[in-house]
Amino acid sequence: MKLAPIALFVYNRPDHARKTLESLVVNSGFTDSLLYVFCDGAKSKKDMESVRLTRELIHSYKLENIIVIENEFNKGLAKSIVDGVNHILQNHDRIIVLEDDCVTSPDFLHFMNVCLSNYELDERIMNVSGYAPPIEMPGDYPYDIYFSYRFSSWGWGTWRRAWKYYSNDPRILETIDSSNSMKKKVDLAGLDLYSMLKRQINGKINSWAVFWAINIIMHDGFSINPVKSRIMNIGHDGSGTHCSPDERYNVQINGQNSEKISFPETVIPDRRIVKAYQAFHTGSSFKKILHVCYHKYGKFVDSFIK
Repeated sequence: MKLAPIALFVYNRPDHARKTLESLVVNSGFTDSLLYVFCDGAKSKKDMESVRLTRELIHSYKLENIIVIENEFNKGLAKSIVDGVNHILQNHDRIIVLEDDCVTSPDFLHFMNVCLSNYELDERIMNVSGYAPPIEMPGDYPYDIYFSYRFSSWGWGTWRRAWKYYSNDPRILETIDSSNSMKKKVDLAGLDLYSMLKRQINGKINSWAVFWAINIIMHDGFSINPVKSRIMNIGHDGSGTHCSPDERYNVQINGQNSEKISFPETVIPDRRIVKAYQAFHTGSSFKKILHVCYHKYGKFVDSFIK
């Protein structure tokens, strides 16, 4: 089985980065995988010490398979990730991506590499996610993965053939607004996604992930999600750039080394799972109303959507 290179993005959280690395290095196949670590530069003087400590931590791991890339200036998370993924996919046909707050299960790399190999030629599949939200699965669902209209940026992978469609062109919003069918497709991934895109275009947030999510949908692609999450995000403690304290994303990660992965026979999303996934990301009934209104009134409800 072909092993994808791993890209790990770190900034100024040495304790989070340590937990992520500790979980990653015990993964089966890690020592045979190439690890790129991208260290962003300090945004301000107050971050310089924590950035230094994070880099010191990275260099303390005496790994033979590691390439450390240190930015002198601050790129920010969005540009760091897009530039890093582009850099790696110039020389490799697939990639696995982690941020510094993603603790992996012992079989995370195995799961990712098996999925990347199994669907490498299926252009309908554009992403493999390691994280899965805590939604209730149908009792009779027999497989280890499911197909989703939405990807998760917490431990994910893709191929060069799919990433070529990545675009952060703001005119993508005009394309969606001009097509009712496209709006419906986007809403299948959760009613919050459209408002996230609109906030991104309006400069309210800085996200690369919302563009990738929309690009996948616009190219009729799917993401693979695990039934049992292979990622636990530890960044919802208020320490992250884009993550405020929130427990609704907490999951129990798969604790066993699962050698065999059961795949569906056909690439068709299960409607029951799509509905549960959409409901999870849409949130409360009040928020649902706000997101629906956002399609029409935009800035009027912007201050209510966190």
